[in-house]
Amino acid sequence: MKTRVITAIAALIVFLPLLFLGGDYFKYTTFALGVMAMYEIVRMTFKETNIVILGLSSLAGAVLYLHNEILSLSQYSIVYIIIIGMLGSVVGTGHRIKLVEIGSIIFVTAYIFVGFYSLYMLRSLSLFHVGYLLLTIWFTDSFAYIGGMKFGKNKLSPHISPNKSIEGSVIGSLSSIIIAVVFYFTTNIFTNLILAIVITLVISVIGQFGDLIESAYKREYGVKDSSNLLPGHGGIFDRFDSVILSAPCLVLLLNLVAML
Repeated sequence: MKTRVITAIAALIVFLPLLFLGGDYFKYTTFALGVMAMYEIVRMTFKETNIVILGLSSLAGAVLYLHNEILSLSQYSIVYIIIIGMLGSVVGTGHRIKLVEIGSIIFVTAYIFVGFYSLYMLRSLSLFHVGYLLLTIWFTDSFAYIGGMKFGKNKLSPHISPNKSIEGSVIGSLSSIIIAVVFYFTTNIFTNLILAIVITLVISVIGQFGDLIESAYKREYGVKDSSNLLPGHGGIFDRFDSVILSAPCLVLLLNLVAML
């Protein structure tokens, strides 16, 4: 417990000032988090740190983050080189690296960096948008745990995460309504309370889905935590699993609402 608390305090001391500063500070913070998450995923997938694959994956993330600075033709060229490089590793290692592993890495690279870039996009809208997302995820996780401990009887996904229950999941999502109401009355993120509640419930469910996806990936590769980068908490992928999937969802929903 002491290790978890110390790690949490240290992480917040580093993360919160960069979050408050926003702009390029937060932009490159989220990129760095994406690279660290990919480092963990590469190690899980190949049982070692494959510098070439990690470098190509990070380059793909950089293309996303710098898409406004890079000419369109150059973007296509870089992406093509990245794909050739990853596929070439299958042949270059004599099939020691499997094609299915490279396919997984290509997919997860997009999954990770789109997630973290979406978090940066939300911060570009306002600090409240990021605060809303993080608090929704935190409330959901906390009350899902408490609700599951007290009322959990039916397993949510026993083959992926045996400790999670349907009851806990429902309680966690319902608790997030508190965040919807608070942010409706204190910020200008939402102009309609019913819409705020609906969007918050969707984000809550998607966040839990993201948690299960990360658990499934770890289970497929037989690891408990994505890494020990955060002692007592696991790795970056462990800590941001819900955010990675829910941040793009929130961006999408806000864009849809703006078009109405």
